[in-house]
Amino acid sequence: MRGMSTPLAWIVTNWRLKLLALVLAVGLLGAVAFSENPPEMATVPVKITYQGLPSNLVLIDPPGSVGVRVVGLQDDVRQYRQSAAGVTIDLSHATVGDHLYDAQPRVDVQGVTPQDTVIPLHLRIEELRTVMLGVEVRTPKKAPGIAVVPSQTYATCGNANVPCQVTVTGPAELVDGLHAYVNYDVAIQSANVQTSPDQTILFEKGGHPVDLRSWHTIPPPSWTPNVVTVQVATVGGTTTRTVGLTVRPIGVPACGYAVAGVDVQPGSFVTVTGPIGQVARLGDSIGLDPVDISGITSTQSFTRAVRTGSDQITASPASVRVVVSVVPAFSCAAPTPGAAGPRPSPSSTPSAGPSSPP
Repeated sequence: MRGMSTPLAWIVTNWRLKLLALVLAVGLLGAVAFSENPPEMATVPVKITYQGLPSNLVLIDPPGSVGVRVVGLQDDVRQYRQSAAGVTIDLSHATVGDHLYDAQPRVDVQGVTPQDTVIPLHLRIEELRTVMLGVEVRTPKKAPGIAVVPSQTYATCGNANVPCQVTVTGPAELVDGLHAYVNYDVAIQSANVQTSPDQTILFEKGGHPVDLRSWHTIPPPSWTPNVVTVQVATVGGTTTRTVGLTVRPIGVPACGYAVAGVDVQPGSFVTVTGPIGQVARLGDSIGLDPVDISGITSTQSFTRAVRTGSDQITASPASVRVVVSVVPAFSCAAPTPGAAGPRPSPSSTPSAGPSSPP
């Protein structure tokens, strides 16, 4: 029948309007969907994995991450940020020197597409070297006069009779010229043999401290052992004892006067302190600088420093007074003929010195 409509007729009737309505509906649906999860272009920092590095090489300051440019829906990009995906660098054919390598991004999230197939990275590669270092034992707190016995002062790693070495593995630029030591900062006041376990091994290069832990390399620097037992043998030390003072007057008093006495004040003995060996070489007395009594007619006082002969030996007191007493002894007039006895010689003067220690 002519007036009866068919499905096909319904479709083709006003088909342009119907197609437009369909397009608008699909567009509206897409707009709503993308408003909640829009497309995103982002640079995502990801971890770098280094593979195949030869065992005799080391990476110096290698970057740990790199930015990968990706495109995808916001939810997918967020998932990529949280994934374990990253970039991989193959170092199986690496050689010493500065090189440019291609990092290959890995994307394991559907809907995310990397913008770069490779990312260039600059890497510095050096020879990995192992050295054996002796361990110096330093004693910064030993008292004056204490001397270390080198043959009996060393670090041990278990056997108390055998000095040990530390094995260090790292880049050639680090281990070449490296020096290992222990800073034994225990006060040493007398000669003896001391041992101390668990002393940390330290390092220096060119006189400057080096912290191996601060070096960022792959693989990281390593050393063994980390601690040692230290044995320190010392000789010498300081001692304190009493020594006498001697003084020699030079010249003669005025005519008719004689020296009645030479007195050292506050006393004719001093206390000396210093290294054992040097104090022993002082002997039993210290000579003061001479005092000149030429032409004196009364008691005179002279100040004299107590000189030990070494800046490591101190004397207490550091200076003394020398008191020379003179008295009239005879007349300088011509002698009366037949006068009894010769007059005393004016050149005879006593020398002050200790009789016995206080």
